[in-house]
Amino acid sequence: MSPDQLDTDQLEDDALDVDGDAETPEPLKLDVSVKSPSACERHITVTVPREDIDRYFSEAFSEMMPTASVPGFRLGRAPRKLVENRFRKDVAEQIKSSLLMDSMQQISEEQSFAAISEPDFDPDAIELPDDGPMTFEFNIEVRPEFDLPKWRGLSIERLTKKFEKADIDKRLEQILTRFGKLVPHDSKAKVGDYVAVNITCRHDGEEVARVEDQVVRIQPVLSFRDGRLEKFDKLMKGAVEGDTREAEVKLTADAPNEALRGKKVKVEVEVLDVKRLELPELTSEFLNEMGSFESEE
Repeated sequence: MSPDQLDTDQLEDDALDVDGDAETPEPLKLDVSVKSPSACERHITVTVPREDIDRYFSEAFSEMMPTASVPGFRLGRAPRKLVENRFRKDVAEQIKSSLLMDSMQQISEEQSFAAISEPDFDPDAIELPDDGPMTFEFNIEVRPEFDLPKWRGLSIERLTKKFEKADIDKRLEQILTRFGKLVPHDSKAKVGDYVAVNITCRHDGEEVARVEDQVVRIQPVLSFRDGRLEKFDKLMKGAVEGDTREAEVKLTADAPNEALRGKKVKVEVEVLDVKRLELPELTSEFLNEMGSFESEE
């Protein structure tokens, strides 16, 4: 067949076939050492042989040759040896980054552990040597590996809870609390009530802090920024307007007042008013406002 008789469609198909057969990148000949300091950690030492380093340099310079600019030579016409000597330091950093990325990719594909964190090495601290292999180390967190116990046939106890009316009433009160309002109450204070108080703290008879007209709930503990008044419920039990109750509080080691850190202060609680939380009546209008409920049930 003469050249004039060549089938151009066949040539195009052949060209497509050639383009479709992309070359698989040559893998690195890595020496990878994996140690297990713990079940969830791996210490990995990677050695990249000189053979791979030189191959990366060769490929980089081959790509550079057509555009290399060297004084005294036309663009892309300088001898390869001259280009390598002139640009080796510039190319070295690029080569190191490529080797690190390709090494990490290859390790992730070849190793059996499942990493759950990023490697903790500093690329800038890794050197690409002029001779011999490149070595770097890093730690990485992995999913722990363990043998599953024989769970088939095991029996478990299903926990159940019977809800009593008291449980329902308590939960309902919690829901309604945000719709309630505090109202003055003439009877003696009890746990769960609210009191409007002036609180004065003294050390060696000298006033060191004071808060006025503060509304607090009577609970087992009254917390401050730098301390806790334990048994606050017992302290305030039976209190009425005009009463003053006293207690001691040990300040924390990080109290704002450095001179008083770790020391005890006397706390005076002056009762201005006793209040109780008045919950809303469960009318049809209120239930509809809460969420279009038809009834309390």
